Amino acid sequence: MNNKRRILVITDCIDIASNEIRATLVRELENMNASSDVVIEPIAFVKEFSIINANFIARLLAETYNPESLTILIIANSLNTATKKRARIAGVLTNGIKIVGANTGVFTWLIDDFGLAAICETSRDGLKGVGFISFGGKYIHAPIAAKFTVQNNIEAVKMADFSQDDLVKVEYKNGTVLHIDNFGVIKFGTKSEVLNAKIGERYKITVNGKGVGTATYCESMKELKDGELALYKGSSLGLLEIGIVRHLETAKTLGIEIGDQIALTKE
Repeated sequence: MNNKRRILVITDCIDIASNEIRATLVRELENMNASSDVVIEPIAFVKEFSIINANFIARLLAETYNPESLTILIIANSLNTATKKRARIAGVLTNGIKIVGANTGVFTWLIDDFGLAAICETSRDGLKGVGFISFGGKYIHAPIAAKFTVQNNIEAVKMADFSQDDLVKVEYKNGTVLHIDNFGVIKFGTKSEVLNAKIGERYKITVNGKGVGTATYCESMKELKDGELALYKGSSLGLLEIGIVRHLETAKTLGIEIGDQIALTKE
């Protein structure tokens, strides 16, 4: 039986900073003689400053791992550093996934779907501006994630108790744009079963109250002609997707960004 543990980094640091995060994890694991026991997974990048996108990516990838072997480290800057609930936290979900990051709401979807078994505060270094730390993801969160993964015990990284009531949460509405992939396809937060659409039906698409086009509901984009606007159930958590057939910039063409609000109206 393979008992390897895995650290999944989800971050909006898409330049050399991502290498720094990984290098720190490597060093910490080596210092604990745990390099052969822990795998650092390929880094998952999210849109800069997007807590919504980080939530989606974390929830999507959590679906495919063995939860008891997984630590999810999220380093995503929300720009909202003035909140009274600012904290560095670690926790364990009821399915066994370990989480490490800041109290910015990035774990909302994971906690809502899987439940929270334990939560703690891990460090307050530099949070109040005294002894400023330039890159908390590298100097604080990454070492904590490595230690948490190896020791597999929340007490090993606990600095203080943390109330679940103090967790920052992200609210999702039906239609929120959660992700745009490299093909420009839009994944948004209306469950397809709620839409209850039939193949061939046409839907007017409104983004933030402005009409942007009409899409045909289908099982696959391949059913439609090149250049047509398709609406279909995607492979990501049963969410709906919008894409222009054989076109690489649907989101750009329609003027849609992560966090926008999509509404569908049947013709």
